[in-house]
Amino acid sequence: MLHNYLNKIDCFVPRNDVQKSVIARNEAIHFCKLIIISSTLLFFSCSNDIETIKKVSQSEQVPMLSGENIYFTQSEYGDIVLRVFTKELVQYANGEKNYTEFPKGIRAVQFNDYPDTVSLLQANYAINYADTDIWEAKGNVIVRNVKNEQLNTEYLVWDQKKKIIYSNTRVQVTTPNDIIYGEGFEADEQFENWTVKKVTGVFTFEE
Repeated sequence: MLHNYLNKIDCFVPRNDVQKSVIARNEAIHFCKLIIISSTLLFFSCSNDIETIKKVSQSEQVPMLSGENIYFTQSEYGDIVLRVFTKELVQYANGEKNYTEFPKGIRAVQFNDYPDTVSLLQANYAINYADTDIWEAKGNVIVRNVKNEQLNTEYLVWDQKKKIIYSNTRVQVTTPNDIIYGEGFEADEQFENWTVKKVTGVFTFEE
């Protein structure tokens, strides 16, 4: 396509048949071809360089903070409401999305009136998005409450702004009386009032 285009252009060569020789016209056309080819190569080269820079900057994102065997707490109005322990913490801040990863899992304890525990959450992996106050827990997720009830799932979202936890995957809720299996789950963040979206089975303990 580029070759056909170059053959058709005259690159604004003057059409004065008296003053222009065939050799001069061919040289002018050849010069224009070289300019167009060079410009095209430069354009593609610049485009490729920009894409390469983007990929490198994304893949080589450097953490702002990292550490091992860390305890940290969250407070509201001076009262401790959450305490988290993790074997590894990696925090990123790139201006667009700020988040903290817990590659080796977390153990989080919620308090109603410290040190009275209201719920406990643990998982093999977790990530916290600071801008949205969203937590995601993955891999052997376990949540327990003060009523001795336990949630087991492979994926759980904790929305701190809405004060809810939920999952769209398979769940198992164990109570002192039965075990409920289902798809999807939602509860308040303290796991006191909960609902299994689609119950697929119930096993009741014999007294």
